[in-house]
Amino acid sequence: MIRRGIRRAFRLAPRRDAQLDEQVDDEIQLHLELRTAQLVRAGLAPDAARAEALRRFGPLDRNRRVLRRTAAHREQRMRLREQLESLWYDLRHAARALRRDRALATVVVVTLALGIGATASMFGVIDRLLLTGPAHVRDAAGLRRLYVSSNPTGMKENTGTSFGYVMLTRLREHGTTFAGVAAYTGSREEVLGRGLGAQPVHVDYVSASLFPLLGVQPVLGRFFVEADERPPQGQPVAVIGHGLWRRRFGADSGVLGRTLRMGERTFTIVGVAPRGFTGATLAPVDVWLPISASLSGTDDWATTHGVTWLRIVARLAPGASEAQAGAQATALFRAEFAERDAAPSVRLSLRPIWYDGHGVEAPEVAVSRWLIGVSVVLLLIACANVANLLLARGLRRRREIAVRLALGVGRARLVRLLMTEGALLALAGGVAGVAVAYVGGWLLRRTLLDAFAWDGSPVSLRVLACAAAATLATALLVGLLPALRASEPRLTLALANGTPQSGARRSALRATLTVTQGALSAVLLVGAGLFVHSLWSVHRLDIGLEPERLLTVTMQWPDLPDDTEAEQAAAAQRRRALQDAALERLRALPGVARVAAGWGTPFNSSYWAYPVVPGYDSLPKLPGGGPYYTGVTEDYFATMGTSIVRGRGIEAGDVKGSAPVAVVNETMARTLWPAGDAIGQCFRAQTRDSTCVRVVGIAEDVPHWELREEPSMHFYVAARQGGGSLGVVLVRAREDPAALVPAVRRAVQELEPSLVYVDVAPLADELAPQLRPWRLGASLFALFGALALAVAGVGLYSVMSYAAASRTREMGVRLALGAQAADVRALVLRHGLALGVSGVLLGALLALVAGRWVAPLLFATSPREPLVFVAVTATLLATAVVASLVPAWRAGRTPPSVALRME
Repeated sequence: MIRRGIRRAFRLAPRRDAQLDEQVDDEIQLHLELRTAQLVRAGLAPDAARAEALRRFGPLDRNRRVLRRTAAHREQRMRLREQLESLWYDLRHAARALRRDRALATVVVVTLALGIGATASMFGVIDRLLLTGPAHVRDAAGLRRLYVSSNPTGMKENTGTSFGYVMLTRLREHGTTFAGVAAYTGSREEVLGRGLGAQPVHVDYVSASLFPLLGVQPVLGRFFVEADERPPQGQPVAVIGHGLWRRRFGADSGVLGRTLRMGERTFTIVGVAPRGFTGATLAPVDVWLPISASLSGTDDWATTHGVTWLRIVARLAPGASEAQAGAQATALFRAEFAERDAAPSVRLSLRPIWYDGHGVEAPEVAVSRWLIGVSVVLLLIACANVANLLLARGLRRRREIAVRLALGVGRARLVRLLMTEGALLALAGGVAGVAVAYVGGWLLRRTLLDAFAWDGSPVSLRVLACAAAATLATALLVGLLPALRASEPRLTLALANGTPQSGARRSALRATLTVTQGALSAVLLVGAGLFVHSLWSVHRLDIGLEPERLLTVTMQWPDLPDDTEAEQAAAAQRRRALQDAALERLRALPGVARVAAGWGTPFNSSYWAYPVVPGYDSLPKLPGGGPYYTGVTEDYFATMGTSIVRGRGIEAGDVKGSAPVAVVNETMARTLWPAGDAIGQCFRAQTRDSTCVRVVGIAEDVPHWELREEPSMHFYVAARQGGGSLGVVLVRAREDPAALVPAVRRAVQELEPSLVYVDVAPLADELAPQLRPWRLGASLFALFGALALAVAGVGLYSVMSYAAASRTREMGVRLALGAQAADVRALVLRHGLALGVSGVLLGALLALVAGRWVAPLLFATSPREPLVFVAVTATLLATAVVASLVPAWRAGRTPPSVALRME
């Protein structure tokens, strides 16, 4: 009995094989009997006729096997045909059923499309940022970037990626744990051409070993060889990117040998990179140049220890670990820089290439990793909502299902028929989801993730595979459970007994799904609120300047003549006069509020100072480093939006020949003169200076590189009291700074046609990379949270509508016995609020648990921010009330006579 049960459960083949063997044997026996009878009638004896029949039939075992294979194939073809016919019938029936219920089908398809599309589009982002890496790079997961960490006394540990060519040489010659090493500077903007016709391009200076290390081949020509980077000058050659090849040269195959003018230098094109190739990073690159061209004015760049400007990438030797390679690199570094005091505290390590310049996972990658989880949560919410709708639909079709079961349809056959409807809906949602993924990926590439180089369609084969997997999982999730519940035999029994609809019990399963939707929606909304609060905290942060309407103007000059000192001084004086003229001309432009100039700008460049302060043998070391200094002109602080806390700023009278003055920041004033007033104090700006610089003002603190920085000392000196050019011109616009860019560039370029290029850029662009993670999180968390809220609202509405409809008889009895319509409505509203409150409580608990992992991605925001939780709670409860209002209103208008007549 047990064995037969197992066979029936698993449809084991031996039983069918035995039946098939029996049928074949019967067929052979019948054939032999007929042949024997024919031979007997022809005059043979029975035994001889039997023997002759066997001889004519041939070898019995062989023919039995042939006949069995033929019968098996025929049976398989028949079964396949029956299955295809059955599937075709199911598909036609499901399509007709869904066509009759167009409204429900539309809601389901749209809901699934949003969930599947969001998941696929976020997978496309994380696939490029984290899984596949830069295009055309072989085994990007095995590529490592070298980091250097130091911990000077009194300062926090600092991790960076800057190395000198000396370190690259040491690793090449002595790095036995490395299979290969290469170096690059990173993509930076330079000028192709000159004058008004010049255009900025992204340039990367690389070692010849980079391309073989990455495993990439050129489309045309060749990549660099060792002779191209040989110190000190190398060769003036260039490899251009595929995009620049198409844009500037029309994809001309004869581009090899043509030249590119980069400022005052000319390079010969020797190769074209493949489409989408960006080197070891995802930043866009238009031109690759040899390392020797990056410091063409320095002859000892290959041997000096003081120049560090390269990033080093490597692959590990077979059998070597990251720890071993890091230890060997540390030993080589310390041996090379043994004479430096900081050498013993320096430690080198290898980390994945998607880590940022500080040796941690890039914020965009971390946020995207969370967002793909959020998209999966959105898909689960969509599946729960669709399952809820299909459960309600199955309950409405109980009579149809009961008739089918009464006519002898097996439950497995009925489940398959109902699951086909769910599969059709999931397939339609998956197809629409691919379109959503395409649009979503395209928007992400061009808005929130535009700093990365993207090539090809947003929907790749891997994204399609993700969408297909999500569709298959969705088909199972939304189809199986409603099909099983709708085909339960007890429903048929209930209908046969005449149980009225009004007595139907509430569906605990549907309520559970609704609470789950609410809880997951609460988690997404809390995440959205936390990122929005972080972005709000960033914008309200007082950083000591107002970058929103600021433009930076940088003039790229022709190279100074290598002649006498007098000629160089005259050229420098001419530049200074031109900058003064540019300041006056820019002040007269319509739309310009203020203009100033200086050396260096926040978030872009800064200068380290070595001041000598009376009373200090050595200055205190602060965690933020420094002291830093900046040379500025009059009106600098007003142009930047930096407040002078006490005293005055740099004024027009602070020129060469007047008493040297300086403005210090609040941290410097508090650190060096804690007991008295910094105003009037005197110090030497540099160790080599003998002139006393008098403090005339105290300015509020301004960050140097990042929004989140440790305190550091900073002082400002009058630029016009020294010599040389002013560096950067700063322009504050009255309104939109982007509208001023063409006029500012033209005004400066017309003053001096020999300028190679005038770069005009909003200062806010320097802040954009730091704001990107919070903008990405705030935008997509908010979008997914809003979608989840809408889906959950629809789910709650469907539950409440069915619950009110199933209790029609009960409501009629209540009204007939004297209950007020308001009481009936309140009953329905309480049910909806109970589901909403349950979802909010569960979601808040989940959000609190997940908060500790998302906390590092937030800015000045606690993962338990009360304002966010209160806002999410109010939003979800309001949604529950709105979703329950219409069913409650309908329940209160139920005529008692109609309700009492219902069976």
